[in-house]
Amino acid sequence: MILCAAIKYKIISTGKEVVLCGARHGDVFAQCDALGLSHDMCEEIAEGFIDHHNNFLTRKEAFYHAKECGQLCDKIIYERENGGCGGLNLISEDLW
Repeated sequence: MILCAAIKYKIISTGKEVVLCGARHGDVFAQCDALGLSHDMCEEIAEGFIDHHNNFLTRKEAFYHAKECGQLCDKIIYERENGGCGGLNLISEDLW
């Protein structure tokens, strides 16, 4: 089950990766602003989601996971699988 939106970053000064979470990806960007993180301090690696096992999933992996878990309605599955907006990439509006 998908629990929240997430963005994986690389902290440039340490080389370490960190994942920030929020209800929507925009919430994560707001967290970065509030923390004073600029593009010269961290590099975005990937946008995705966190599942119920605390795994980071890319947008595409999250689409298939949400589909398998029954989190997506048939209309969204049909639209995504037939070239609709976003393709096979999950967006938070698909869930909530």
